[in-house]
Amino acid sequence: MAIEDSSILFLPRDKFVHLITTTPALSMNMLADLSKRLRAFSIQIENLSLKEVPARLAAYILTLGTEQDSDRKASRNKNLMVTLPTSKAQLANLIGTTPETISRIFKKMADARLIEVKKKDIIISDMEGLTELSESGRL
Repeated sequence: MAIEDSSILFLPRDKFVHLITTTPALSMNMLADLSKRLRAFSIQIENLSLKEVPARLAAYILTLGTEQDSDRKASRNKNLMVTLPTSKAQLANLIGTTPETISRIFKKMADARLIEVKKKDIIISDMEGLTELSESGRL
């Protein structure tokens, strides 16, 4: 089951090879995109293997905030709202924990006044505190 609606495009190998050899700009753009994805995956693997669950969850929320609010820079004075694109079970699977642990950490983050949780919407109340949590892992 896909997390969101997707489309799949199939290109025959010979036509694809011809396309990238005759269009160098396309090759360079593909390399750049693949490099970005590789970097993102290596960061995700590092986070999963080295960080505690609260730090991984905080980092995920901050990443979502950056992705969903790219037009406006959040500051300490502005509350940034992010919407979880997945269920808690899928989120737990993504960061390597259980849905129950996600709920407990959300509660602790809310008690620490870092975030407010309203169903799938998360309001970041303390950007600096959430950033510190994503680095230290201590809640």
